[in-house]
Amino acid sequence: MPVNDSAGSRTRGARLDAKQARAIAGCIAAGERHTQIAERFGVSVETVGAIKSGKRWAGAIDDELRARMGAASGGTALDAAGARGVMAALEVGRPGSEIAAEFGISPSMVSAIKRGEAWSALDPELPSRLAQRPQRGKALTEDQVALIKRRLLDGWSSRKVAAEFGVSASTVQAIAQGRTWAEVEPGEAGENPAEDPGG
Repeated sequence: MPVNDSAGSRTRGARLDAKQARAIAGCIAAGERHTQIAERFGVSVETVGAIKSGKRWAGAIDDELRARMGAASGGTALDAAGARGVMAALEVGRPGSEIAAEFGISPSMVSAIKRGEAWSALDPELPSRLAQRPQRGKALTEDQVALIKRRLLDGWSSRKVAAEFGVSASTVQAIAQGRTWAEVEPGEAGENPAEDPGG
């Protein structure tokens, strides 16, 4: 028997309440795919779209959550592998804007993952680990960045430098391009010499 919940939606047998509608909106704001959300809540993709557009359950969605849904609209929906990539990037201290650009998602989605509001089932301890990191800590010191810049000037590849310092190649590329740590000068030639790991 179809369910007419007045402010809600007519679905394939699933009854939504305001709390579930807000949960669906939270998933949309976090950039999850509509098909995944529909499957999880036992509703149609059309119902998920109607919640996003405000045609259904508009009264249950506050302005902040609606804004987050709107902000997530321009990005690409993440799958689990992408979400793990975002988490790994957060762990090494990469800036949220850089992560968002790399994964084609909104900065608000990166923040939602960081706070454990999205994809938390993949790594429930992530927010507490990130909270223990120093504020604005990029997992690298100025001395390490100066040495990274020296390695790059000496012809090392981003991949080899990344392996030496335990960061991602994209972090090294961001340093090389001046998108991060632009104020740090390269270390002196011959400072802390080491053999190129690639031979």
